[in-house]
Amino acid sequence: MTPNDFKFIAELLKEQSGFSLTPNQIYLLESRLGPILRQNNLISLEDLINSLRLNDVELRDSVIEAVSINNTRFFRNKYVFSAIESFLKELLAEKPLTKKIKILSAGCASGQEPVSIAILLQEMNLPADVKMDVYALDMSKQIIARAKKGTYTHYEVQKGLAIRFLLKYFTPDEETWKLKPELLKTIHYQVHNMMKPLFEKNFDVVLCRNMLSYMTETAQKTAITHIENSLEPGGLLIIGASETLHDNPNFEKIPSQLGCYRFIGTPTAIKDQNTAWTLIKKPLFKPAVPNRRPS
Repeated sequence: MTPNDFKFIAELLKEQSGFSLTPNQIYLLESRLGPILRQNNLISLEDLINSLRLNDVELRDSVIEAVSINNTRFFRNKYVFSAIESFLKELLAEKPLTKKIKILSAGCASGQEPVSIAILLQEMNLPADVKMDVYALDMSKQIIARAKKGTYTHYEVQKGLAIRFLLKYFTPDEETWKLKPELLKTIHYQVHNMMKPLFEKNFDVVLCRNMLSYMTETAQKTAITHIENSLEPGGLLIIGASETLHDNPNFEKIPSQLGCYRFIGTPTAIKDQNTAWTLIKKPLFKPAVPNRRPS
């Protein structure tokens, strides 16, 4: 791959998805673009570049999907799920009339994270009248199509999934394990690029882990803005332990919980689509969530 070819694809990824690719990642491009060449009957990377320059939208989307990072496992970083459980218990104690809990997994890959969240909610034995919905997004059409099936290999279920959960929530299906329908239906998968506004609002918890670090700083701020506009005041945002919100004043770090932030700002639209923020200062360990009608 020539430097000019690399620069073209890197700029394309940056523009379309906010993905930041450095020159030392040429190996990543070459290894992941090989299948794209074969699928589209292209002989070389030069042919691929030429097609992209002609604005082949379908091919462009395939390239973006191929380069996206899809590395995940069940219950990855157990402290994260403990933090979610503690937060929801506080939320229900603060608002006993809550009838709906909404959680978002952004960059969900093949679904291990949202499945883990769905299992956690079941294991919490929440009141029967509380509706629990998990939303899961990824920019890859192929990976979302696979996640919707809820089917995982023996190797995948061995990565982080306790045997008791495997036997309780999955059924064996020849060479794979399939998530039981009653749990799968609580997870709503959708193809989505975090450079665009979220399709749902009023999330109590948003997980956006280990995705920001692959984005440019500008793209990171755009993604966080979209999250802000969809989080409930007092809601919980969880990012990767090594990631940053760039001193965003609308979030307050939760001490002793890596990557966990409470949303303390309420967006109010004003003229010219600018945003004014009213900060809500509440005790850090109590959900700063005003009363709202259950949806």
